[in-house]
Amino acid sequence: MQELGELDVAIVNALQIQPRAPWALVGEALGVDAVTVARRWKRLTDSGAAWVDGYLVPTADGRVLAQVEIVTEAAQASRVAQLLAYDLQAMSVKQTSGARDILAIVWAYDLDGLVDYIGERIALCPGVRSTRSHVVTAAPFEGSRWRLRSLSADQRALLRPPERQPSPTEPLRPLDRRIVVALGEDGRMPLKQLAERTGTSVATARRRLNQLLSSGQLVLRCNLARPLTGWPVSAVYFASVPAEHLEAASTSLRTLPELRLCAITAGPHNLILDVWLRGVHDVHRLEAHLEQEMAHLRFRVDDRAVVLRTEKNVGRVLDRRGYSVTAVPMEKNQ
Repeated sequence: MQELGELDVAIVNALQIQPRAPWALVGEALGVDAVTVARRWKRLTDSGAAWVDGYLVPTADGRVLAQVEIVTEAAQASRVAQLLAYDLQAMSVKQTSGARDILAIVWAYDLDGLVDYIGERIALCPGVRSTRSHVVTAAPFEGSRWRLRSLSADQRALLRPPERQPSPTEPLRPLDRRIVVALGEDGRMPLKQLAERTGTSVATARRRLNQLLSSGQLVLRCNLARPLTGWPVSAVYFASVPAEHLEAASTSLRTLPELRLCAITAGPHNLILDVWLRGVHDVHRLEAHLEQEMAHLRFRVDDRAVVLRTEKNVGRVLDRRGYSVTAVPMEKNQ
């Protein structure tokens, strides 16, 4: 497994704050020259250890998301997970311990489309025995907000993106979707290359990219292979609170350093939490901490699972080490 130096970690942390930051700015914040930063980043991306990608937030075009529990026949979990990893509508695919073999986050343009995808694609996949779905009604926290926390306050302040004047949401154009597909492969794609890939001018590519970002329709995220982060274990908690405490519980959970995803769902559990941990022994420690700290909200963990292998994370197919193999567009290029 690749060894990361302090500079590598700092570069990733810098790009978590501002994914398209110029190398000169990153170098200034880290006290090194821009050429060195660019060279180290290329080494990370060439090996698949780190990457920046982009994707539309579900509300950008009215998508519906669901967490789907999948039970497979014996010894079929890996094959099913690998098949689903290359589906456009499967955002994330994980093999897990416990009552389900696979946990997938999937999307469709409406509830009817969700029924079709789960019932006609997942349920009919050879080796699948049963499925259970949890429709996501909100996601108060997701992975683009998670940070490595290796930089000082002054460094973070220097890297903080300038305030964008919020712009009203516009209907997505075919060009916007082509931009999203290209940035799904490389979120730092230079504007000239982005314009060539999407069949437009540099000025138009810049304008549409700025519009997507300022409206909040597009999310850019810097990722690092999980084993390299210092948080090598991933777990999922299926939790519940009374409906009147959902907002308070979500606000409290957002401060949790281990939190990668908080999804509010309509199902037997109204909270599904994806967390990263230092070790397997922390699974029960964190559960006990959460139940104690949020006892006043009547928070409880109903079930938990350790992630055995992540096949896909937000459109990115991973190898057994958690390194990027390829990007699967979550848009149909137009």
